[in-house]
Amino acid sequence: MRAPLARTLALAAALVLAGYTAPVRAGDDARDQEIARKALLDGRIRSLSEITEMVKPKLPGKILAVELEVEDGGRLVYEFDVIDARGKLLEVDVDAATGAILSIEDDD
Repeated sequence: MRAPLARTLALAAALVLAGYTAPVRAGDDARDQEIARKALLDGRIRSLSEITEMVKPKLPGKILAVELEVEDGGRLVYEFDVIDARGKLLEVDVDAATGAILSIEDDD
């Protein structure tokens, strides 16, 4: 019984020393916030103000709300809630690293 425990502990120690982190699940708010904070500090994503300036001229209406989300696989995406000229609510996903608009969908 000691040999399997010793192997498990050795594997765990090796993973910690190698800097392994567990896969991120979307929807874990505390973990998402920490990942986003670290990504911003490391320069892997752009700030909300920078992204907003980049995409605002391309958005089909007025911004109502913005949320930074960690998608499955760890990709960071700014999700803009936008209301267009007809009063329709849209969800605009923007890559947090590049500022590229990924999708524009009805948010019904």
